[in-house]
Amino acid sequence: MEQLTERVSKLNDKEIRKGADYVLYWMQMYKRADHNHALNFAIEKANELGLPLLVYEGLKYYYPWASDRLHTFILEGVNEKRDAFRDRGISYVFYLQKDSDSPKQTVKALARDAALIVTDDYPCFIIPSHNGAIAEKAEVPVFAVDSNGIIPMSVFEKEEYAAYTIRPKIKRVLDRYFVPFEEAEIRTKDPDINPDCPDTVFSADEIANLVSKCDVDHSVAPSPIYKGGTANARIRLAKFVDEILPHYHETRNKCEKDGSSRLSAYLHFGFISSLEAALATKEADAPEEAKEAFLEELIVRRELSFNFTRFNPKYDSLESLPDWARETMREHVDDKREYIYSLEELEAGETHDELWNAAQREMVLTGEMHNYIRMLWGKNVIAWSETYEQAFAVLEHLNNKYCLDGRDPNSYAGILWCFGKHDRPWFERPVFGKMRYMTSGSTGKKFGSAKYIEWTKSLEEDPGLPETPRQSSLF
Repeated sequence: MEQLTERVSKLNDKEIRKGADYVLYWMQMYKRADHNHALNFAIEKANELGLPLLVYEGLKYYYPWASDRLHTFILEGVNEKRDAFRDRGISYVFYLQKDSDSPKQTVKALARDAALIVTDDYPCFIIPSHNGAIAEKAEVPVFAVDSNGIIPMSVFEKEEYAAYTIRPKIKRVLDRYFVPFEEAEIRTKDPDINPDCPDTVFSADEIANLVSKCDVDHSVAPSPIYKGGTANARIRLAKFVDEILPHYHETRNKCEKDGSSRLSAYLHFGFISSLEAALATKEADAPEEAKEAFLEELIVRRELSFNFTRFNPKYDSLESLPDWARETMREHVDDKREYIYSLEELEAGETHDELWNAAQREMVLTGEMHNYIRMLWGKNVIAWSETYEQAFAVLEHLNNKYCLDGRDPNSYAGILWCFGKHDRPWFERPVFGKMRYMTSGSTGKKFGSAKYIEWTKSLEEDPGLPETPRQSSLF
């Protein structure tokens, strides 16, 4: 892989095709028509070659954990991109591959008429293998572009140990990247390219019917609260900045309040960029303490997770843990567990712990789990599993199956944090050894846990978010 710039890598050694019809941008994870470095690079290459740009986005039926929830969230953002690209003079094709009888190898077919391919450099889940496969099969150059965070992943030369090691490095370079995004404009406009690929055109009221015909997991229903797309992401960002950010430093761990950003699903699917969210935060009318608390999460912690999955090929296993964590697990592998729950019991939220059950209920019913309670959720699964490996497998499965922000660097870093990743050794305890220990009793005293439990119980009949700090009597 040849690094061309801080954000651009060339994945093969092929030459640009002469006499091509277009430049192809294969949109996989940055599902937005602006604030997108991969899109900008594709436009720049198209302009250099005097060609139009074709943006292709596909949705397969067989990706891991494919479900009604994930499919619906993605489909809810398609039509706004179609309109946005048409307004910019760019052709956009979306293809929904429903089952094994549907046409396959669409990117390979589109590549036959392309001068080159640009795609997303996402360091996690199925994207690296996708990029490797198309780089090998395509007869034209394939460029992967990093538009994941504010700072390019390539700025860091190795895996960072924890937030305290990456934070000073981020601070040294942040001013260079924390600036408004400059959009490139296509010069050869052709929004009506007719490529060799099916185009799935649909209206918003047809999404449920479309998804019902896909060979995916229909047991995971669409979120009744979170709707996909950039417009919905910006609505949520505006609500956060105006109503929640002024109190964020005091409410971010209050699970019974709508006191956090709830932007993680939109960031995961690329409906909004972290730069746009960070700039809105920087310019907001809110205390500096609140801004700093949110930017620590959005920049330092998020960039740390991308650094982890970029440099550690074992990011999806316990083998990625630091030596001290693996050693303490070896020492406590035979410790007696007070409770043991099966995957089925955990998935159904049928444990003795009402606070844990509430967290699981929020995730299953809404597609999100409050980040503060998610730490306790993970720690308790460790305590209730026969082995650490089983605990990790359960956490990965449940998180990726139900959470809209699953299958993400933040997800893997968060799950592994429960086992000691990006943390330090603590006091020795049974089962946990030197891993940080949390209990529902102590955690529940730090916020309105009874109110949170009752809110999750109401979700099935009355889906909606808790009250915001402005609506509550907390202040």
